[in-house]
Amino acid sequence: MLPGGGMRYRGGGASVNEGMARLNSVMNDSARRFRVLPFPAKVVFCLSIVFSLIIYGLIFRYFLRHDITDEQFLEEQSCPACFGFSGCGLIYHDQIQLNGWSNYRLTDFINTKNVRYGTLYGDKSIVLKKLGSSHEIQDLDNKVCGDAKRPDGCDVPRVFFRTDLSVVLRKEPLQPKHLLQTVGMFTCASYRLMDRMWSYYKELRKKKEIMLGDQLQVWYTAALNPEPLMLQTFPASERWPFPEYFGACGRHVIVEHVGRTLGEFYSEPFHKRAGIAFELLKIAEHLTNNDDDFALYLTDLSWENFGIDASGKVRVLDAENVIVVDKLAIEAKKLKNYDQFLQSEHGSCEKPTCLSFIPEDLCSRLHSDHNYYAVCTNLLDPLMEDSTMPGGLLHDMPEEAKDFWDLEHLLKECARPTKYKGRIFAKDKLLTALSRLHDQSDEHLNSPKIDPRSQRDYKRKDPLDYEDYETEEGKEENAKNRDRAGAGK
Repeated sequence: MLPGGGMRYRGGGASVNEGMARLNSVMNDSARRFRVLPFPAKVVFCLSIVFSLIIYGLIFRYFLRHDITDEQFLEEQSCPACFGFSGCGLIYHDQIQLNGWSNYRLTDFINTKNVRYGTLYGDKSIVLKKLGSSHEIQDLDNKVCGDAKRPDGCDVPRVFFRTDLSVVLRKEPLQPKHLLQTVGMFTCASYRLMDRMWSYYKELRKKKEIMLGDQLQVWYTAALNPEPLMLQTFPASERWPFPEYFGACGRHVIVEHVGRTLGEFYSEPFHKRAGIAFELLKIAEHLTNNDDDFALYLTDLSWENFGIDASGKVRVLDAENVIVVDKLAIEAKKLKNYDQFLQSEHGSCEKPTCLSFIPEDLCSRLHSDHNYYAVCTNLLDPLMEDSTMPGGLLHDMPEEAKDFWDLEHLLKECARPTKYKGRIFAKDKLLTALSRLHDQSDEHLNSPKIDPRSQRDYKRKDPLDYEDYETEEGKEENAKNRDRAGAGK
C-alpha cells in the first residue's frame, strides 16, 4: 500500500469519528432542551411535527400519484353534466390501475388531452380519458351557465336543471332537433337513431326509465364529444370497428386500449401493410353498407385515429366526428335525388391531407363512396404529399404489386376516380389485390408474360375502363370525362 494512501485513509477515519461525535453532542443537547420545556410547549412541539408530516405527505402524494378514486379527480359531482356512472364500480373496487407516466400528477401539465393508460382486472389494457381538454370542458360549462342566465363559472350541476333546455325537456322527450347543433354522430339525427342509442345506453339511472337527468347527460355528452354514445350504440361486441366501451364515471370514460397506432406500421414489410390496407377498406365497406341500414361516415382520418391490436385487427380509435346516416329515414322522406349515387370529389385545402364533403349531401343520399374516398385519399394514396408519411401506407410497393395487380393505378383511381362510380369498381379490385399481396400469393409467377407491344390493348380491356359498367345515370358523366380527356390531347 502506498504511504500516501494510508495517511489519507487514517485522516478520513478521524474526520468521520469527529463528525459522529458532533452529531451525538447536538442530539444530546436537543434532548436536554426538550426535557426542560414546559408540558404545553412539548405538546405544541409534538403536534407541529405531526402536522408538518401530514402536510408534506399530502403534498408528496399529490405530486407523485393520482388517486383515481378521488371524487375531485373523477368529477362525479358535476353530473348530469358528465358521461355517467356505469364504470364507477370498476374504479372504487380497485379493478383499474394506472400505468407508467399516467400515474403521476406532474404529467398533467403536459397531458392536455386528459388521456391516461392503465389496466383493467390486471391484464386488460384500457384508456381512461375525459374526451376533451380542460379548456373545451370549461367552455361547454359556461355555455350551460349562459343557457341558465347565470355568469360563467356557475354551479353547473345545479343550474343545469334551470336551463332553457331543461324547461323544454320537461314538456317533451329529447329529440333529434335538440341534438342537431352537436358534432359528429347526430349531424343527421333521426328518431330511429335515437331509439337505438337509448336501447344500448348503459348510463341510465333507472333501468327502462329515461329521466330528465339522463336526457341532459346525453345532451352534454353529445355537445362535448359523442364518442361514448357512438361506442355504446355501435358496440364492438357486434363487430363494429370501435374499441370496447367499459363504462363511465363522472367526466371520465373507460375504453379498450387497442394497441399501436397506424403510423407505427409505416415501415413494416409491404405484405403486412397490404393486410392493414385491406382491413381499412373492409372497415370502409362495413360502415357504408351493413344489415342495420345505418351508414357511418368517417370525416376525420389521421394515422393516430386507427389502432391495430396484436392479431392485426384494425379499429377506429377516435369516433368523435363520425356522421351517422339513417338509410331507412332517407327512403321514407324521399327527398330530391335521394337515390342518386353520391360520388365524393377531392377538393383543394391547406393541409396535405383533408376531406371534401358536404354534410347535407351525406344526410340526404342513400348511397355514397365517401368512406372509400376518405381511406384512399388520406391513408393509401401513392401521391400523398404528407411529409411525415410520403407515398401513403403502401409506399415502395414491389414490382408484382404494380405490374400484375396494377395496384398503383387502382389506388389513384380510388383517390381521384376518372369515371363515374370509378371508386367503387377500384375498391372491389383493390380488396382482391391487397388480400393476395398480404398472403404473399405467387399468382404473378405463374401468369403468362405480356408482350409490351400489346400493352395498349391490354390496358384498354381493363375493367376500370368501365365501358361495360356504364349505367344511364353515368353515361352523361362518362361522356364529359371523355371530352375532357380529348381536349387534353
